[in-house]
Amino acid sequence: MATETAALTARVKEAALKRGALVCGVAPAAAFDPLAPDGQRPGDLLPGARSVVIVGGAPPRAGDWISPVAEHLESMGTTQRIEPVGRAVAVFIEEELGYYALHVPGGVGRGDRAFLSLMLAAELAGLGSRSLAGPVLHPRYGMLYYAAVVTTLPLDPDRPLETPVCPAPSCVEMWEREGTTPCLAVCPAPRGGCLDGRLENGRFVRTAYKRDLCGTRVYTNWIGSFQKVLEAALDEPDRDRRKMLLYGSLFTRTLWSITYAGQSQAQCFECIRVCPVGAEYRTKK
Repeated sequence: MATETAALTARVKEAALKRGALVCGVAPAAAFDPLAPDGQRPGDLLPGARSVVIVGGAPPRAGDWISPVAEHLESMGTTQRIEPVGRAVAVFIEEELGYYALHVPGGVGRGDRAFLSLMLAAELAGLGSRSLAGPVLHPRYGMLYYAAVVTTLPLDPDRPLETPVCPAPSCVEMWEREGTTPCLAVCPAPRGGCLDGRLENGRFVRTAYKRDLCGTRVYTNWIGSFQKVLEAALDEPDRDRRKMLLYGSLFTRTLWSITYAGQSQAQCFECIRVCPVGAEYRTKK
C-alpha cells in the first residue's frame, strides 16, 4: 500500500508540473483541523477529504519586477494563471485516478473569508513559510501564487520546512545594523505604512500587517472602487459632474480591471520587490 501511495503521489506531482506548476506539495487534510476555523477545513469543502494538493507558480516575470512603472506590474497580474493548473490537477485525479477532487478557488465565500487558507496549505505542504511582509515565500522562487485541490485520494504528505525562509541572512544583518529589514523599511507602520515586526536571534518574534490600510491603498481599481464611483454617480445631480465620474480615468481603469481580472488587485508588491528571497531567480542579464 505504501508503494502504491508513493506512486500515486508521484503521478499527481508530475501531472501538476507538466501543466505549468513550478512547485507542488501535499498536505494531509487532517493537519488543517487544529489550525483552521470551522468552515475552512478540507472536510468542510469535500466530505471524506484525505489530502490537499497545493500547486504554486505564475510569479511576475523578472522584467516586471525591475520596471520603474508600478502600474505595469499591477496590470500584469498573474495570480489567475495558477487557477487553471489547479483545475487541471483536479480533472486528472478524477478522470485518471478515480477519486473525488475539488479545486479550491482563490476567491472568497462569505464576506472576506477564503474557502481555504492557501498560505496555510502551502506551509503544511512544505512549499514555504510566512514572512514579515505577509506572503508565504518559497526558498528558491520567493513569492508565488497558489491553488489547492482537496481530494479523497490518499497521498504521501510532505512536511513543513524545518528552517523558515524569512528572515533571510541579509535581512538579519540589516536588522542588527539598522533595526529594520528591506520590507519593513519600504512600508513602515510607525510612519504610516502597513508592516511592522521584530527580530530576535535571527527569527521574527512579532509581525504586524495592517490589512485594511493596505487594502484601501491597493484595491483602488477593483470591485470596491466600482461600487463607490457608481454610487457617487447615481447620487450626483449635476449632469456634467456625473459624466466626469463615469468617464474619468478612475472608473475607466476600474472597469478595465474587473473585466480582465488582472489589474490592481493584489498587494502593491513593493515589500516583495526588495525582498532578497528569490532575488537570484528574479535576476537576469
